[in-house]
Amino acid sequence: MRKRSSRVLVVLLSLGLAACQALPSRQSAVTPSSVPAELAGEYDNHAERWSASEGGRAPPVATSTPAIHHWLSHPGGDAGMLLWRTVLPDTSPVKEGRWLLLRNERNGYVPYRPLTAEAEAVFQAKNAGRIAVDDKNWAPLQACTLKPAASRNGLAFAADPTACSALLPGIGAAGALLPLRFELINDRLRVVTVADQARGVDAATLSQRVRWFTGWDALNGGGAKASPENNDWHLNRDLRLHTEGGRVPLRFRDGAASGYTLELARLTYRESGTEVLRLGIVEDATGKTISYVWADPQARRIGLNLGWIQVGLEEEGLSKDPRSR
Repeated sequence: MRKRSSRVLVVLLSLGLAACQALPSRQSAVTPSSVPAELAGEYDNHAERWSASEGGRAPPVATSTPAIHHWLSHPGGDAGMLLWRTVLPDTSPVKEGRWLLLRNERNGYVPYRPLTAEAEAVFQAKNAGRIAVDDKNWAPLQACTLKPAASRNGLAFAADPTACSALLPGIGAAGALLPLRFELINDRLRVVTVADQARGVDAATLSQRVRWFTGWDALNGGGAKASPENNDWHLNRDLRLHTEGGRVPLRFRDGAASGYTLELARLTYRESGTEVLRLGIVEDATGKTISYVWADPQARRIGLNLGWIQVGLEEEGLSKDPRSR
């Protein structure tokens, strides 16, 4: 795979691979001003699982953290309310936990669990306004209040697991995904849930903030073995995938599968400690990444050209003003 990758013609618009840098140590100092004021965003632990799988060379072991995706939002722009939705996408049926974290007078977060369909619906609303918290729709879990906690590098809140455990039998299966501690360091969210306690004292999920990219792909009708003279190009301008292992199947113009999938992932190579944004082509039949290019993890544009497939992506919402490029 690496030999083939070395022959790849890389299209990295306005980027330099020399800008890649090592992943900051969890012990490194981070000034308070570098911590985002808002917790809102999507977070995914794909990079953590990729590292646990020996850089994608083996499936994660049974004791490793499952795939987890977090959606955090401030309804109506109110930072005093935090809708927290956690999904385990690889489970069958898909497991999901939903909570409303409401700031109290001591600046902590009190978790509320939804009791009705009306309360559940706010987690799916794209532009949810301020939520009326009442006894009919929401149940407070006072014993699980997340209070401000010590954090050397960022912003942290933690609950008392012993006090909270008394409430768990009445919550049901979703209680396993209740956050007992979370810490935001730059764009990395470290979460300890009820379920994590069974994996060990230091067990937690480390997720990265999701960035969305949009763009295009041009797929040759001859596939991976297309001759240089083949000009049958199938163009798709509707690509959209995120940086934490986001995938999009590559298809021909009639919708037929090409047998390949595009993947975008922010990863850290264990050997060098180098963090990159990697754009790769995955062979569907084997699940192997047959070729890839990489760029600085904060890159706003990335692309590749393998001869038979060309791809161009840029960060969603990127200014069209050429002076910003």
